[in-house]
Amino acid sequence: MALKKISNINEEIDVKLFLLIARKSLIYIVFFVGIITFGAFIYLRYTLPLYSTSATIQISSNNEQLSKTLGTQNVFNDSYNELNQAKGIISSSVFLAQVLNKLPLKVSYFYEGRILAYEQYKTAPYTVDAKVTESSIYGIPIYIKFISKNKYKLYYSKSKDAKKFEKEFNINQKAIIPEGELNIKIVNSGKIDYNQGILNQNSLFFIINNPDNIVSTYSPNLSVIIASEESKTIQISIKDNDPVKANDIVNSIVEEFKIYGVQKAAESANNILQFIDNQLKQVYDTLFKSEADLDNFKKEHNIDSVINSPLPNVYTRINDFENQIVVIEIEEASLTEIEKNLKNKDIDIYTMIAVVASSQFEGAVSGFISEVQNLLLKKEQLLYEVTKNSGQIEALNYQIEIQKKLLKEAIKTLRTNLTEKKATINKFLTDYQTIASAPIDKEKYNTLELSRLQRMYSINEGFYNKLVQQKAEYSISRAGYVSSVIALENSKVPSIPISPKSRMIYFGSILIALILSLGLIFTRYLFFNEITSISDIVKYTNIPVLGIIPKYKKSIPVSQLIVNHKPKSLIAESLRSIRTNLQFISNEPGPKIISVTSTISGEGKTFVCINLSGIIAFSEKKVLVMDFDLRKPKIHLGFGVENKKGVSTILMGLNNAEECIQHSTIVNLDFITAGPIPPNPSELMLTKRMVDLLGYLKSKYDFIVIDNPPIGIVTDGMESLLMADYPIYVFKANHSKRIFVQNVERLVNETGIKKLAIVLNAVESNHSGYSYGKGYSYGAGYGYGYGYGYGYAYGYGYGYYDEDHLKPRRKKFLLDRISDFITKNIFRKA
Repeated sequence: MALKKISNINEEIDVKLFLLIARKSLIYIVFFVGIITFGAFIYLRYTLPLYSTSATIQISSNNEQLSKTLGTQNVFNDSYNELNQAKGIISSSVFLAQVLNKLPLKVSYFYEGRILAYEQYKTAPYTVDAKVTESSIYGIPIYIKFISKNKYKLYYSKSKDAKKFEKEFNINQKAIIPEGELNIKIVNSGKIDYNQGILNQNSLFFIINNPDNIVSTYSPNLSVIIASEESKTIQISIKDNDPVKANDIVNSIVEEFKIYGVQKAAESANNILQFIDNQLKQVYDTLFKSEADLDNFKKEHNIDSVINSPLPNVYTRINDFENQIVVIEIEEASLTEIEKNLKNKDIDIYTMIAVVASSQFEGAVSGFISEVQNLLLKKEQLLYEVTKNSGQIEALNYQIEIQKKLLKEAIKTLRTNLTEKKATINKFLTDYQTIASAPIDKEKYNTLELSRLQRMYSINEGFYNKLVQQKAEYSISRAGYVSSVIALENSKVPSIPISPKSRMIYFGSILIALILSLGLIFTRYLFFNEITSISDIVKYTNIPVLGIIPKYKKSIPVSQLIVNHKPKSLIAESLRSIRTNLQFISNEPGPKIISVTSTISGEGKTFVCINLSGIIAFSEKKVLVMDFDLRKPKIHLGFGVENKKGVSTILMGLNNAEECIQHSTIVNLDFITAGPIPPNPSELMLTKRMVDLLGYLKSKYDFIVIDNPPIGIVTDGMESLLMADYPIYVFKANHSKRIFVQNVERLVNETGIKKLAIVLNAVESNHSGYSYGKGYSYGAGYGYGYGYGYGYAYGYGYGYYDEDHLKPRRKKFLLDRISDFITKNIFRKA
């Protein structure tokens, strides 16, 4: 039949072999699970838990009308931008600095365990107020030991090579250290007394944090996301090793952001009211002067009431022109104020709102003012995210400067137009005043002058009343402004850490261990190259299998005779089957030579020789065992005798055969040891004396069993194999490599050895069906079925053999049952 080529890796799916390897790898599986689970335990034991807490806020529109009144409606625009601007403000370093500065984070307190240091946020029995003069103390653990209720000791070292600072201080005494001054107060003396008892195990220490680094410490763990654009909600969350600290930070952010909106609106309103107050002061002085001039004129001319003007139309026009001139002058004053503020490079949005709050401009000036306001707004929002020196701020400043230049040009043009308009109105006013000042009598003059003074008073009074009304409106709006931030869900102190999660860690560790175990099993299966059963032999060679020998359960230091102690054992029966099968190879009368070899040492050829000889001797045949392994002799060890003379001394002519034959404890079983190790074993095996020796011994014994050296290492035993009637090649299950089968094929093809047969030794005698599931015949070369005899004896003899009688039948392993189920229900159906 066509033989299968031996591959370096397993190309077939063999479930039983896979499960066999899995069973042999159980110790590795247990090791992987144990070591990785232990690693997970250590990780959980010495990893600080990480907590997370969150709060949800809503940006309401309750102050929309008030914002318009205050002129702050541009601080937040549409819903999407409003949420993003709020998100940017909360995440900004400036805002976080305001929040964190209000929390007790300037000094961190710890107690030291065996491996980890645990923070005592708001639970430390003492507080530290530090005034630092040298920044090198930041981040350095400063240990504190309370010696008594009134005394403590500080000690620290800024580096391994630096000199250690150590000094005692009184409780009410300021601790002066080289880097500053510390004021330490006890807040829980009872807890200190408790800590006194365990100070040898747990040390207290604190760290003064660098104020410039506090924000950068907590901002990476802060998350601000838009929860819902439709409902205008934002979720604020933070992660920290201390749950109370995490809760305080989130709630402080919410409260501070509530205050932020109110403060900004109040800042804008205050700027507007301050501007109105300045205007009121100026207008009040003018109004007071107008009223005084009118009163003085009345007293001087003894006038109690206004006399009807003889020229009502003329004076009405004069009054209109004067009103227009006052409006122009007010507008010019506003333009002057805007120009003054435009010269200030640090102008902000709130100052700009205050400047233009009570002024109205048309045309290009209004557009440029709106553009400058928008740019200033963007800058104000961006400053909460980046520094003043960032590229984005520089770009905005460049755009603002361009718009300011354009605005200045527009103001210049508007001022020119206002000047021309004012000049035209003054010209008309002069004309009408000329008409009104035509020569008239004194009474008529007094009437005209009184009308003029009354008009000036009325104009100033109207403007003053308008400013008073605006001030009242802004004051009421400012008083009614509340925060637009609503806390929908406040933060709570978390009780369960988000990391590490013990269940997930243990599950993951076991999963990793199983994956590694499966990987190991799969790798061992993929590159498994050992012979485990007869099937691994017959797939690669047509050389017949003489039989198999079960593995001996007990440990034996050297190959020795055991069939005489348990003649009904499985091993004895398997050797009887081999003895029977030998008859199918050659059944001719006369003495026979059995020559046994293997590929490498340790495959059990000496064990097979000794015990097969014993089984043959039980059949009343005279048997002689000869040790032809002159390099590494073992027969003398198996029989427990010395190796002073033997085959080597016979071949060298120092002794004859009779002098070297020794008797065993079994009748009809003799043996000749290898003798002293010669310097030239190969040459001795090729001499004529070896042929003569075998011829002489064949005349005295029915069977001569020769233990040859491994044929895969040396060729000393080649001659005896060629002369043998029964050449036997021994493989050992789970030890011999599959590639060794090719050596047998090559040996037959190159040397022409006839009747070579194979014996598989040390097969696992389990009940999985893997090792003994099949029987193989000798019919390929000789047409006999001697493999059946062995299969019958082993398969149906339970309860007869010594091992089975002394030891009850063992239950199948779980892996065996799985293997049987897969084989019966999957592979057989396929």
